[in-house]
Amino acid sequence: MPNQRDIAMDLMDEKRFSEAIPIFNNLIEITPDDWSTHYMLGQCLRFTAKIVGAVQSLQKATSLNSANPQVFLAYGIALQIEGRYEEAISALEHAIELDAGFISAYNSLGMTYRIIGNSRTAIDWYSLATDKLVEMAQDVAKEDKDKCFEDKIIDGVKSRVFLPYYMEKIYSTLRSDPTYSIIMNNIGVCLIELGDTELARERFLESIEFIPDGYEYPEPSQNIQSLN
Repeated sequence: MPNQRDIAMDLMDEKRFSEAIPIFNNLIEITPDDWSTHYMLGQCLRFTAKIVGAVQSLQKATSLNSANPQVFLAYGIALQIEGRYEEAISALEHAIELDAGFISAYNSLGMTYRIIGNSRTAIDWYSLATDKLVEMAQDVAKEDKDKCFEDKIIDGVKSRVFLPYYMEKIYSTLRSDPTYSIIMNNIGVCLIELGDTELARERFLESIEFIPDGYEYPEPSQNIQSLN
């Protein structure tokens, strides 16, 4: 027989968040210091638009587990939804302090700054996210070192030459997940708000190029149409 926690988590997986909420509440009464239960309750409350309760639960989760970047991301998003933008920024920046490669936190910071009308700073955070994604893709490519580089003597000097596989692998890695495409689209939207429509068009085209096969993401195409 599955225990109550397993039942609640299965309900979350099925997006039946309202049904999971009372189970998590009961579990908190039994184990009030379990950060993960507060975290999952907070997520269920957020996904059912109970934002005040979500913020309270996620804040409790951060106090019980101050080393988990995912908890601070969820807390920051809930604060953003509630309109507490400065606190959201602080929580999201802390998530990045805990994990410098936490792309979702960079993206959420960009979104928060865009909401408050600071599109230029939003682009800075989105750009940091794309830089991190490229770095990660480079690391994936470098796992096959023999395919990436070749040492040659050029004009009497030993040089390391990049092979075609290296760039192809970076490209395919970035295109294997929608994150890069989504962030490029977000940058384009900010550029429109800043009045740079030509550069925005370039970012939308890049976003379209990196949409993974089979992934439905019409936003960049729609954004380009809005420029015409």
